[in-house]
Amino acid sequence: MEMVVWAVVFVIFGYLSGSVNYAIIVTKLVAGKDIRTLGNKNPGTSNVAREIGKGWGLTVAVLDGLKGVVPALVGRLTVFRGDSPVEFLILYIVGIAAVVGHCRPVFHRFKGGGGIGTMQGVSIFFVPVEYLAAMLVGGVLVLIGVKNVHYRLSRWVPIAFTILTPFITLATALWVDIPLFAHISIGGHNWGLVAGVFAMSLTILAFNVAILTASAADYQEVKKESPRA
Repeated sequence: MEMVVWAVVFVIFGYLSGSVNYAIIVTKLVAGKDIRTLGNKNPGTSNVAREIGKGWGLTVAVLDGLKGVVPALVGRLTVFRGDSPVEFLILYIVGIAAVVGHCRPVFHRFKGGGGIGTMQGVSIFFVPVEYLAAMLVGGVLVLIGVKNVHYRLSRWVPIAFTILTPFITLATALWVDIPLFAHISIGGHNWGLVAGVFAMSLTILAFNVAILTASAADYQEVKKESPRA
């Protein structure tokens, strides 16, 4: 029962942390403007980088990543210190709560971004090797197989690594077990962590249905326009 109470506390912590929009805060502090009125009006890293500067965009990216990492790390250091599958699943759900907060922030009328930056922070915290492998493989697949579409790198690569990360994590969990340091390893993951990775990817995809639909339509249009052999 005590673990359930603490799980609820940290999920709320994760959601509130995710609800803090650093793109809005940084732009206001640096330029005295509202990022939601600039560029494409999206309160996210890319828009900050274009409108305020790449350095500030990188700052927002790091802060967005930490939104999910900090609550999960605090939970790991204080309450969920064991290695049971349930504890790892709870910690991953805390990270997912931060993503939900980023996408539907209580502090900004539930209007936020796509959650990719926060997902990246959580993924690097829990499964860095598998996540980086998914980024590499996804990038190569997009460069080779996806041509002449809009936003090939900024849209298609995130779609690819979001889909690939859970399957690469599952594969390494089944066939590899190389401890690195602390809770980090290549493979050897318990079912709680693997389930958390799948849940994270499904959450991101669910919050970005419009982007997925637009990307699919864009790809189909390119196929129609491509000359047939």
